[in-house]
Amino acid sequence: LIELVLTLILVGMIGAFTGFFLFTGVRGYLTTKETTEGALRAQTALERISKELRYIETMPSAPVANSSITYTSKRLPGQRRISYADGVISISVDGGTEWPLMKDVDTFNLSWTPADLNDDTVDDIAGITISFNTAQVGQMFSTTIYPRGFFAAPP
Repeated sequence: LIELVLTLILVGMIGAFTGFFLFTGVRGYLTTKETTEGALRAQTALERISKELRYIETMPSAPVANSSITYTSKRLPGQRRISYADGVISISVDGGTEWPLMKDVDTFNLSWTPADLNDDTVDDIAGITISFNTAQVGQMFSTTIYPRGFFAAPP
């Protein structure tokens, strides 16, 4: 009887340690999967934003720092807007429905760099920098877009 009780205790301890190690492995796998998916979504959003802003033709008003940018594109129809509000980066066309590009965004930074690129004494947009951080990934994602054409920086 004593041998049976000791055997049951040892099997129980081995089972507890095995369960703990399995739990740790599964938790690590799920965390890695969620982080990877979040990073992929963030990279996809940055790529879409880059494609949107690469062919800017005009910008009717200066971008609102850390909030939004409104522009027209040489290759895409309508007046377009990329904006950040309530943890969501979204895009809209002609003031219509805002389609989310990235959710669960903690911080969002939008800035632009004026410079006289074509020697006409008028500042042009030299670059637009967008960066954001997500809680899911815990990393800053950033890109600087250099428009393909010259256009005057808004006042």
